[in-house]
Amino acid sequence: MKHLLSAAGVGGAILLGFVLGLWVGNRVRNEVPADVPAARVDSVTSGFLAPVELPADTAVVEAAPDTLPKMPEVSETTKKERAEGKAYLTKHNRWNREEMEKIPVLQGLWDAVNHYDVEAIRKYDEVLECPPLTTIIEGLEKSQKKGYYTSKNDRNITLSTYIRRLQQ
Repeated sequence: MKHLLSAAGVGGAILLGFVLGLWVGNRVRNEVPADVPAARVDSVTSGFLAPVELPADTAVVEAAPDTLPKMPEVSETTKKERAEGKAYLTKHNRWNREEMEKIPVLQGLWDAVNHYDVEAIRKYDEVLECPPLTTIIEGLEKSQKKGYYTSKNDRNITLSTYIRRLQQ
């Protein structure tokens, strides 16, 4: 329930920011500088741009090329890998190191969980947005666990036991 409320709060904040951005952008677009001819003002305020004759001494400036870096698109392969990793973490109570290492997005996560490495786990959670990882992070932030969770030869972490141990 706590995660659902947090997600709703974040979603609401994003929506509010989007609406405010649209409102401010619309106000900025509708402001007309004092040095713009009246014919130009009429064409802007009417909702569409009508052709306006510019004085002969007006220089034409070409639009600047798009200088902002573009966000890389997440490939379908990456989306599938994330979905596969998230499915593994949510559907299995017993996390096996060898199985997790076969899933590219989970490589190294088992070791991070076994070593109680909250910062590394947080990076995986940023990518996967997975409830079990969020629960582990919250538990590690409250506890002072150090060392290793499993013995040297054990390759399984039982999630329910791990979380219970964090809460002790």
